[in-house]
Amino acid sequence: MSAKGPILILSIDGGGSRGVIPANVLLHIEQDAGIAVRDSFDFYAGVSTGAMIAAFLATNVGSVEHLARDSYSSENLSKMMDKTVWDKMLGRVQNQPKYDGINKREYVDALLDGVRINDIQDKHLLILAYDFINRDLVTFRNHRGHDAAYNPTLTEICDAATAAPTLFPTVATSSLSRRWLIDGALTTNDPSICAITEALAMGHGLEDIWMLSLGTGHPVHDLSQEDRDEIGTASQGWGLVGWLSNGLLDHMLSASSCVSAHQCEQLLGERYVRVNGELPRKLMQLDNTTESRVMDFCSYAYTWFESSIESIESLMRNVAQAREAHASQQP
Repeated sequence: MSAKGPILILSIDGGGSRGVIPANVLLHIEQDAGIAVRDSFDFYAGVSTGAMIAAFLATNVGSVEHLARDSYSSENLSKMMDKTVWDKMLGRVQNQPKYDGINKREYVDALLDGVRINDIQDKHLLILAYDFINRDLVTFRNHRGHDAAYNPTLTEICDAATAAPTLFPTVATSSLSRRWLIDGALTTNDPSICAITEALAMGHGLEDIWMLSLGTGHPVHDLSQEDRDEIGTASQGWGLVGWLSNGLLDHMLSASSCVSAHQCEQLLGERYVRVNGELPRKLMQLDNTTESRVMDFCSYAYTWFESSIESIESLMRNVAQAREAHASQQP
């Protein structure tokens, strides 16, 4: 064990409106398992919709119940992803972003109330974005790294971290050396590996790192071989429009999450718990915000929580014991 001692990380995937799922898993962890989320975790990492959840928890601006019931309600998500008639008709196959992002930024700004990343003193926060001009990963970390040095507001960070291509406009940073940023999910949709390397850079040993990782689902394998062959044959003729209309961004997100989860499991072993599961393909859409869809997500959140609660409770017990052992060794 290093001098730094154990660190418990909460890592949250991207997934657009599917952020309802991790928000409600956290609600069940608090209300059903009796685990105080903010008191338990030392480090929050998020990408895309997970960045908004991580920022909310790190700043302690409200309860987990508010996060799940209000921030990720159908009404609020629909405001952030406001659809015009043309949006509904054309979807992503148009020559401008599907949404203007104004309501999204206004909501985040009202929620986080002007908090800047370096205002966070008692927790660690990592949010990923992507500089598409320089093709560079951007890591926003409180009190660490060049992208926190100009101390941007969490509104600016979350706006950039959720700027999914084709859905929302790119976001310009307020730094003197301006960057143009988009959704960090273009680098990885699961920030867990980045969080591990950040904890190592902070001086924690690998054996000190514990993690709960919350996913936003992957499509159920429910297609017959005939269906797969039909889609596969059609894909040979897809160009840009064909791939976009058949979920190119969704495929990129799912692929990177699978790789990250595999690496974390190999590195951390029993110190890593991943809460994720299969979703029907109709639920994989990033911007479906109807009341019935949100209710579907809530239902899956409870199912995944129930199937993972023993592993989560075991993780919490074991990290508590590791913390006690570390404290007993201190002079």
